Amino acid sequence: MLRSRVFRRLPFRPLAADEVPDLMRGYHPIYAEADAALLRQIDELYGQGTMRDWAAFTHTAAGLCQDAGRPRIDIEVIENALTLLGGGVHV
Repeated sequence: MLRSRVFRRLPFRPLAADEVPDLMRGYHPIYAEADAALLRQIDELYGQGTMRDWAAFTHTAAGLCQDAGRPRIDIEVIENALTLLGGGVHV
């Protein structure tokens, strides 16, 4: 049934590490001024170049930012987001 609804298959590849910072800065305001190395580290720990994973991380981190009254991500927000997402990895 799914096959009959797929017009054409399109291959997706993970984003390269050097593509992540610029893309994420435009993706959500919490990343607007984030350091490139920090964004690459989030990608390595959780995002893996996959927008689906970045969307989950962003939703979690944006909620934490809002709860804490912070306009942007910081180390504490990142570590808490990773913990909530099941990683618990320290940045």
